[in-house]
Amino acid sequence: MQSTQIVTRHADRVIEVVERRTQLGPDANAQRLLRSWQRSLNTHQVDPARVNSPRVVGYPALREHRERLEAFMRISREGIDRLQAQIVPANYCVLLTDADGITIDYRTVPALEREFREQGFRPGTCWSEEWEGTCGVGTSLIDGQPTLVHRDEHFRTHNIAFTCSSAPIFGPDDQPVAVLDASALHAPMQRESQLLVFRMVIERAQQIENAFAYYNLRPYWVLQCGRLAEFLSVQTDYLIGFDESGRITGGNRRAKLELFSRDGRPPLFVHDLFECTAHDILATAHGRPGQAFPLRLLGSGERLFANLHAPALRRHTWLRPQAEPVPAAHDGRPAAPLRGFGHLAIEDVRLRDNVERALKVANRNIPVMLLGETGTGKEAFARAIHDFSERRDKPFVALNCAAIPESLIESELFGYRDGAFTGARSKGARGKIQQADGGTLFLDEIGDMPLQLQCRLLRVLAEGEVLPLGAETPIPVQLHIVCATHQNLQERVREGRFREDLYYRLNAAVFMLPPLRERTDIGQVIDRVLGEESAAMGRQGQALDSAVRCALEHYAWPGNIRQLRHAMRYACAIADGSALRAEHFPPEIFAETAPGHEPQAVEVYPAVPVAPVSAVPPIALSDAEAILRAQMIATLRRNQWQVKRSAQELGMSRATFYRKLDKLQIVPPNRRDG
Repeated sequence: MQSTQIVTRHADRVIEVVERRTQLGPDANAQRLLRSWQRSLNTHQVDPARVNSPRVVGYPALREHRERLEAFMRISREGIDRLQAQIVPANYCVLLTDADGITIDYRTVPALEREFREQGFRPGTCWSEEWEGTCGVGTSLIDGQPTLVHRDEHFRTHNIAFTCSSAPIFGPDDQPVAVLDASALHAPMQRESQLLVFRMVIERAQQIENAFAYYNLRPYWVLQCGRLAEFLSVQTDYLIGFDESGRITGGNRRAKLELFSRDGRPPLFVHDLFECTAHDILATAHGRPGQAFPLRLLGSGERLFANLHAPALRRHTWLRPQAEPVPAAHDGRPAAPLRGFGHLAIEDVRLRDNVERALKVANRNIPVMLLGETGTGKEAFARAIHDFSERRDKPFVALNCAAIPESLIESELFGYRDGAFTGARSKGARGKIQQADGGTLFLDEIGDMPLQLQCRLLRVLAEGEVLPLGAETPIPVQLHIVCATHQNLQERVREGRFREDLYYRLNAAVFMLPPLRERTDIGQVIDRVLGEESAAMGRQGQALDSAVRCALEHYAWPGNIRQLRHAMRYACAIADGSALRAEHFPPEIFAETAPGHEPQAVEVYPAVPVAPVSAVPPIALSDAEAILRAQMIATLRRNQWQVKRSAQELGMSRATFYRKLDKLQIVPPNRRDG
């Protein structure tokens, strides 16, 4: 509670500043705060001397506010947790409000929870400018900009000891959907002391905003762009969504501000923004799966790097079908229905042997080790074992040991009790081991598990109990362990990077899954994947022509079934009819390269079709178009199919040149010049 003298002094200062328009400071931020003070007093008619705590809505109203943003809250939760873990040692709370200023999510400081609550920091509190006057949340919502309000920059006397760093988060309609805020009850007098926390809040809000933008763009192809290829995995500058026709469907806020409005007219299609078409981008992305590729902005020629994300698939019942019969075993014995394995292609001799052995150990307390190259279907095989076993009604829990930072994997695997560490949830969390109790725990890439955690996992296997972080009493668990890796664990044991005792504990039933290129049933795998992907796209009835089928069956598939699935998904998506032809697939599948030679990566170029360039186009051309087509082909050949040089020689922009390539059906020779 502020003293009467402090209340009177602050209220007099507010009125004097507003009436005399006294400057609060020389910078633009001070000007924004002055305008907010003016709104608070003249428009909102907030009493600066009011000293009671902020207004808190009741639980039914809070529930309604939360339900409106259920998906957004789920997406933002990880960002809020990470921000709190960074700043809670300095006694900052973190809150998320909706566009009305109502606190819908909140992380407190455990040691100061009561004090924060008494000052109004709790779920349901309203921090709108209309109610509280100038404050971080309310002013950010009105101005649409990040706002730092430090101590007596607040309008109401009740808030002048606080420091608030807030940043708005925008939705797909470019309106604030929420505000992320970090606040402390007591802070140094110097405003500069808050600039680091202010920057952290802005960066985390941008990450949440990008995640929400991606969520809304997920039905479309999404380009994730940045200026540095090396940073794409951890930092996103621009998100751009487009449909199968290349029409731009949206983007994140930065893309809209910096790319879509560069020339005063928003681009309608991808080729209005970049020096290439959507078809070129799809071809390049699927020709270089998982790798960033360059793009150049139309007009400026500025280079960006991008990754392409495929549209989210609709869920279908084929993902988890019921048991179905499989063909006869290779030795002629009649086949039996294999519950759990019926949705897998298992006609390969070695894979069939694996399945028959897996059926014998599925209901035994025997750890399973799956070995094989990346993408060979280890998780699908592990889930099939679970589905066949008596544990099929219990959880199947998967954890990729290589995909989680070392600092988080311990809490992910073993869980933690409340207050176990800075940033821990107030009620603790159950780890993957507890979640899998009674069922199956699948540990993918077990070879990447840190050494100190290997010892704890060994204890779980030996004693059948898990000790969460911060807990004193072990919790009994019963589960079946299935591990997988593409690494040589024996070599890692010799190098001291994997515990020998754990290796022998896990290495009981070992299954080697063959790479796709070596499977005798590759044709059946292709048919099954085609059926699943075409069904997922809602385009049943699509089929491969004979030449494409032959190429798919003889390709090396370094990414195995995962690579095949992505290639088939892409082909099913872009094919106009039911026939899947060579131009619908990544070009390397049909390339005839010498052993040990890999084609050089080049700037985005329509490199999918394999038809000779001299083939007569299946369209009717006027005399002028036929002459132009012949000129373009001759120029491309002379310039080794370099688009930029050829376009300059013919006096065209690259965008126009690309459009002519599509219209006149000029395709590159795919290393065979016609």
